[in-house]
Amino acid sequence: MRPVPAGATASVEVVVTPEMTVRFDELGPVHPVYATYRMAQHFEEASRKLLLRYLEPGEDGIGRSVTVEHLAPSRVGDRVRVTATCTEQRGNRLTCTCTAAGVDGDGEARELGRGGTVQAALPRAALRARLAGPAPG
Repeated sequence: MRPVPAGATASVEVVVTPEMTVRFDELGPVHPVYATYRMAQHFEEASRKLLLRYLEPGEDGIGRSVTVEHLAPSRVGDRVRVTATCTEQRGNRLTCTCTAAGVDGDGEARELGRGGTVQAALPRAALRARLAGPAPG
C-alpha cells in the first residue's frame, strides 16, 4: 500500500430507503429509521473507497474493525453523507475516523453518527488463500 496522507478523505452519499431501516431477521421491522448496522456498512464503504486509491497492483483490502456511535435518527427519504478520514497508516493498516451527517425532513443539517474503521491491505493471493482455507475454530 502506498502512503495515505493523514487527513485524506472519501465519502459516500445515500438516501435512506425502507431497506436501510431497522429490521431483524427473527424479529422483523422495529423502527422506520436508518439502522445503526447500515451506518456501519456505510462507514466501511467510505473507508474502502479511500483505501482503494492507495492499493498497489495485486493488493486488496479487508476490514479489521468498525465502531459506530449512533447520535440521531434519520428517516426514509433523508440524505446521508458518510465521510472517512485517514487518521493513521501503520504498515499495512489504515485507520479512519468516520462521520455521518444528514439533512432531515425539515431541512436541518445535523450529525447523525461517528466512529471509525481499521482495514488491512494484503496481497490478493494471500487474502484468497486465507478466505479459501478452513474456518477458524
